[in-house]
Amino acid sequence: MSRTRRLALVASIVSAACLVTAGVLVTTTPRTASAEDRPVAAVAEHRAGTALPDPRTPDQFVTGALDTPALPGAVPFAYAGDSITARPDSWLHQLETDDELHAVGGYAHSGYRADQVLQQIGPVPSARVLVVEVGTNDVNQAVPTATTIANVGAIVRKVGAQRVLVVAGPPSDWTHSRWGADRRTGQIVLTDALRTDAAEHGWAFVDPFAALRAADGAYKPGTSPDGIHPTAEANQGVARAMAAAITRTAA
Repeated sequence: MSRTRRLALVASIVSAACLVTAGVLVTTTPRTASAEDRPVAAVAEHRAGTALPDPRTPDQFVTGALDTPALPGAVPFAYAGDSITARPDSWLHQLETDDELHAVGGYAHSGYRADQVLQQIGPVPSARVLVVEVGTNDVNQAVPTATTIANVGAIVRKVGAQRVLVVAGPPSDWTHSRWGADRRTGQIVLTDALRTDAAEHGWAFVDPFAALRAADGAYKPGTSPDGIHPTAEANQGVARAMAAAITRTAA
């Protein structure tokens, strides 16, 4: 063995000893991939040559009764939702000034799937109507539709409201997600499943996004800032449709 090779061997032994002495162990172990590790199905969609904005939203949530100037005979309702319900300009917050409706409890959280809402929401037995607006993030994360529908049923049972109003999935300008889902097609499939499930249970169903939805399932131009959520102005129409549906369901 040459002197150069002997020196290299000694150096490697010394380095290994230092690592052991310092308590460092370098090894490769298998790990379970998380949802964040799943590959993106496609690059960002371009419409009219322009990339859509990043769809991530702030961590926003609303829970419990809303302190609103409700009349004594206002319809008490509960809510279960995601960002469509939780955002500051959502239909729920726009109804805070409607004194004929009173949100008496519920839970909504931006980015939450139906199962996550189920974990956080509690019973609201005083609610005459439960508004269930979930599933958008299930679609985004490629959750099977049957799983979402099952979790909707579990939310209904847990809240224990007298009546139930199921909300259609909103439009989507996105035809991909980081989980490999076609969000636009998925929302259409989800809406059909929610409508069917509501009919089978005798629940009410409403599509408050009908005026915002183009023929292909995308948002009509100017009605969404990010291809996922309605604008504050568009939410005024959504809120009117929701108010009318809650009132009909409670009657």
